[in-house]
Amino acid sequence: MRLEVGQPAPLIKVQDSFGKPVDFAELVGQGKRILLWFYPKANSGGCTAQGKYYADLHPAFRDRGVEVFGVSADPASSQCAFIDKLSTEGAMLPDADHSIGKAFGVSGWMGFGLMLGMYSRDTILIGSDGRVEQIWRNVNPFTDAKTVLAYLEAKPEAYGAEPSKLKVGGV
Repeated sequence: MRLEVGQPAPLIKVQDSFGKPVDFAELVGQGKRILLWFYPKANSGGCTAQGKYYADLHPAFRDRGVEVFGVSADPASSQCAFIDKLSTEGAMLPDADHSIGKAFGVSGWMGFGLMLGMYSRDTILIGSDGRVEQIWRNVNPFTDAKTVLAYLEAKPEAYGAEPSKLKVGGV
């Protein structure tokens, strides 16, 4: 079942690629928004570009109270190598059993990717109220992070800051 904007988000508990627990309900309870960017395969060309943009813009997301997580069906070891390659602070969530993808209604890459263990490129924003705030399906890996950041910049009231006080270099 695919989620729709405005529905309650699955506030699940998972582990990141380093084994650290991540509790979505706890993050929302702290007033955080959660951004999940699903991608097909760590270290592939498009995924590397998409990940690099999220890595470069990570401070801007964090300044806006958004916790960013990349999600793929890759094993934790592949994701750890991907994190090193990207030099990112953002966490990656391994989802070999597809439980995160199923919870968020993310399908397989190009319609059949789950058979190959790959997700479609979907990005989901959970609001600080625990509801699905926005969904971007089949995103472009080269513009996804900038599109999401532009959305966040257009909604300064959602994170309690004035746009003039927030700066994003080069975007």
